[in-house]
Amino acid sequence: MGHTAKQPITKEGVWRLAQKGAGMGNFKPAILFQDGCVLQREKPITVWGEGPDGAQVAVSLAGQTAECTVADGKWECSLPAMEAGRGLEMTLVCGEEEYKVRDVSVGEVWIAGGQSNMEYFLCYDSVWEDTRCLPVNRDIRMFNVPRLIYPQQPKDVSDSGYWFGEGEEAWETFSAPGYAFAREIQPVLGVPVGVIGCNWGGTSASTWMDEGYMEEEPLNVYLKDYEEAVAGKDPGELIRLEKEAYAVEDSPENRRAWAGVMYGISLKEQEEWMARTAGEAENPVGPYHIARPGRLYHQMLEKIIPYGARGVLWYQGESDEVHAEIYDKLFSAMIRCFRDSFRQELPFLFVQLAPFGRWMDGSGEKYPELRRRQEAVSKTVPGVHMVSIMDLGMYEDIHPKRKKEVGERLALLARGKIYGEELLCESPEVAGCWRTRDGIRLSFSNVGDGLWEMPEEPETEKEAGLPSALTGPEEMNEGFVIIQGGERVPVDEVVVDGGEILLRASGLKEGPCRVSFAEVPYIRVRIFNSADLPVRPFSCEV
Repeated sequence: MGHTAKQPITKEGVWRLAQKGAGMGNFKPAILFQDGCVLQREKPITVWGEGPDGAQVAVSLAGQTAECTVADGKWECSLPAMEAGRGLEMTLVCGEEEYKVRDVSVGEVWIAGGQSNMEYFLCYDSVWEDTRCLPVNRDIRMFNVPRLIYPQQPKDVSDSGYWFGEGEEAWETFSAPGYAFAREIQPVLGVPVGVIGCNWGGTSASTWMDEGYMEEEPLNVYLKDYEEAVAGKDPGELIRLEKEAYAVEDSPENRRAWAGVMYGISLKEQEEWMARTAGEAENPVGPYHIARPGRLYHQMLEKIIPYGARGVLWYQGESDEVHAEIYDKLFSAMIRCFRDSFRQELPFLFVQLAPFGRWMDGSGEKYPELRRRQEAVSKTVPGVHMVSIMDLGMYEDIHPKRKKEVGERLALLARGKIYGEELLCESPEVAGCWRTRDGIRLSFSNVGDGLWEMPEEPETEKEAGLPSALTGPEEMNEGFVIIQGGERVPVDEVVVDGGEILLRASGLKEGPCRVSFAEVPYIRVRIFNSADLPVRPFSCEV
């Protein structure tokens, strides 16, 4: 981004300005309007920023001009919808001040939101060494919203606050699923693709939405939890303690150590990590805590509202296990908040939580319920679609390393659900369940040319060290469970037959029973459709 009164701003300068909240004069555009930005095609283009009250602002791009007046220090102009384009220049004028935003593209914009599995750096991905050697695709641009929990936080966010492409320094710390999505879908669409990373590890959906969406039962439990956590405590002292804790967390030493954790460590190494860090400064829940409802909505998301986008890629839910039974209501409310805030009925493509057994001091005990609630949202909220990754989890790690497949499945889903291609883009889901002479037969939708079963990998399972307390042999091998009269009926054989599955169970008696599949914390699903998408967890009565 150039400015007539100053030298061009370097990337280092951009993030320092973002830290300090400093302007260049009294007039400035919002943080996303910088060199290399990607604007959403086929939608009106909203451009906004700050300026002196009463001043006139003019914005021009590709022969189109819009004007507006600054009020209460804010301005917002709207350019008409445009078709895809590259190498454009946007001019913003306010009095004698002028900005030129160069190398502007018009194409497809997606927001990559959520917690650590969306934040997950590209350099941690299992195929990073191959990815970094790919030919550069100059039609892919990325932007990280600075992860700052409070204004002027002294934190290195030099990989954030500006647009960048493949091969640039910030690339390796961008969202692995978000990047894989862009890499997969750009050649199909043939237009520039921009992905905006707005995510933070260990966060509840409640921090990504305005508090007003949680005022009624049952979601007000999040507000109550926060009020109880801070009751009787001095806000100033809480802020002081929070700043101390964040300083430790953000130190170069801790960042290097944490990078090792994200690459993957054993249960024994996890125990050693927890013992080693047990005496560090406690980060109490307070005004600057990521657990505060609405905190990151106001601190991060609002910085990019109401930027035009095609939709949202979402991977989150792990931190909401404490209220797993209402996650469907929380997630639905958050989606409504996003749509209201961006003034667009944004589609949401989200990732169902991966299989998981143990990590640090947590377990996947509540994940089956969370997954059920996630699927409920995909069934009840229009424009919301779900990716299943029940074949990609890791027993000892809450952060699966195969993020390329996650992004590719999100791209496949977008192609079918958003861009209207006629293709198989969803996982198989149970469509019917009935008794036969041999046992129970299940039929499925979304099978394509038929279901197929991947052979077991006993050496991999053995390395995982799966305890029977969480995953017994039946779940580990096939995932099917039959319950009749409160007792478990052994599944003798699973026969995959086209678009159906036969469960042979010699111990099955007359009378109703319940069949479930993959409704356990950890499993590796091995049955796929012809698009190589795994069967979703389910249960049915027969």
